[in-house]
Amino acid sequence: MSKRVNETSEKNLLIVAGEVSGDIYGALLANACQKMVPGIKIFGVGGKRMEKAGVNLLFNSLSLSVVGITEVLSKWGKIKEVFKKLKNFIYNSSLQAVVLIDYPGFNLRLAKVIKEKGIPLLYYVPPQVWAWGKRRVKKIGNLADKIAVILPFEKEWYKEKGYEVEYVGHPLFEVLKNFKKMSLTRKKKEVIIGILPGSRQEEVKRILPVMLATAQLINKKRKVKFVLPLADGIEKNLVEKEIKKWEVPVKIYSGNSHLIIQSSDFLLVSSGTATLEAAYFQTPMVIIYKLSLLSYIVARILVKVPWIGLVNLISGEEVVPEFIQREAKPEKIASQVENILKDKDKIIRIKRKLSNVTNKLSCCDTSYKVAKIVLGLMKEEQNEFCWSKDVP
Repeated sequence: MSKRVNETSEKNLLIVAGEVSGDIYGALLANACQKMVPGIKIFGVGGKRMEKAGVNLLFNSLSLSVVGITEVLSKWGKIKEVFKKLKNFIYNSSLQAVVLIDYPGFNLRLAKVIKEKGIPLLYYVPPQVWAWGKRRVKKIGNLADKIAVILPFEKEWYKEKGYEVEYVGHPLFEVLKNFKKMSLTRKKKEVIIGILPGSRQEEVKRILPVMLATAQLINKKRKVKFVLPLADGIEKNLVEKEIKKWEVPVKIYSGNSHLIIQSSDFLLVSSGTATLEAAYFQTPMVIIYKLSLLSYIVARILVKVPWIGLVNLISGEEVVPEFIQREAKPEKIASQVENILKDKDKIIRIKRKLSNVTNKLSCCDTSYKVAKIVLGLMKEEQNEFCWSKDVP
């Protein structure tokens, strides 16, 4: 068995997040830890949000963000280089705990290194093994000292497999509840449709053309203002170049997806966290997603759930339509969008069901709950920590 690190007065924490959403959750967690233990030193792999939260970034995670087998292969050299350097950092640093956030392909390998070094480990937002890779659940259970899940049905799923996990609520809603209500300007009788093609370059290259072709068809039937929030790490030139190929005007906004989702009457959205943002603001949507052929074939073999959209999975029914791979045909999508937009009763039903999703996921002080788990791993006697007055 590996030995635990020795207790020291110094508190060093490592947070590893490989996606844009992970960067958001890592930043919230870092802020919570710093309020609970002033002076704690936090290192990390993440993005600008974690850096802004005071994390000493070792590597920027945007260069590592991938989806699908072919995409991983294209960045394998960079991923391997970062992994090697991070492994050396872990072995040569005095860390009292490590938090891994999602990003399973990278983080599960890193978990073995952390286990060998004997550093307490929390897996926060573990991979969706209930949907694919169920064989990995044993690996996660054996490597992590604690597991914190953010979807309500995950706790019961892990429990049935013999693993105890803590449900902490979804951290996204910490961000959204503090978002100031705003809206885009619009002309009379103008419909606003948001286009959200994803947060990875590979996603955008595959999904954006389908969305723009759909937008072009919709634009021929009604007066529409199309808006697109540019995700972190996505090159504006890439998006602009694709938009020029289509006869449809699209206004690009740098970041601020919350404003776009809240202001829109409807969304064309790729699968992911954006669907939960839409649920929070009760914005009707269709989900559009495409992978490379090889990645899709593998996903078909491994994935054992009826939907890919989180709002549908959490609801246990198809609240919003999904158009995946060969089903992602602009004519088919545009027809469905038009059917929804002209049916007020259907829109009301969708909004009500999206509200139910939000009610299931909302949980108070998610990041502080996670921070308490982390600090408990760093030192059992939590009463020795310097608790701030504003800590829940």
